[in-house]
Amino acid sequence: MKSLAKEELAQLLAVAARHDAKDALMLRVAFNHGLRVSEVLALTGENIVDGHLVVQRLKNSNLTSQPLLADEKEGIDQLVRDGGRFFPISRTTAHRRMQRYGAEAGIPKFKRHMHVLKHTCGRLGYKGGMGIPELVTYLGHKNPGNSLKYMEADEAQAAAAFAAAVGK
Repeated sequence: MKSLAKEELAQLLAVAARHDAKDALMLRVAFNHGLRVSEVLALTGENIVDGHLVVQRLKNSNLTSQPLLADEKEGIDQLVRDGGRFFPISRTTAHRRMQRYGAEAGIPKFKRHMHVLKHTCGRLGYKGGMGIPELVTYLGHKNPGNSLKYMEADEAQAAAAFAAAVGK
């Protein structure tokens, strides 16, 4: 499973913010709530209810209701006032921007896709202390097994663990 390290995520968001504040907000919201690209691009004011982001997850997943976080609240409130879709771009455009910002941020090419933000949400949540039951609920999974992938080590972590285990 491919995910960004905290430092890579911070660099990606900083690069996006230098280019376009709305793109940076889109990436932040996708990460903060573990949204798929189609889910984040479909957001409107109807998804904001009493300070919560309410989303019917795709791929036969559950409805989730998550509080807006401090680093997104002001931007989301403005988008609600503006009306319409928050991020009125296509999946292709979102992908191209993620590619461009990721390249400028020095993120490896295999991690420069929108879905990596959902994986990063799950992985950093798990590493930060969230248990599988909390991840299942937060990410809207119906099958708890889908959340187990966030426990998996990436190639670099596995290689470092092996080197430490054999003293190399």
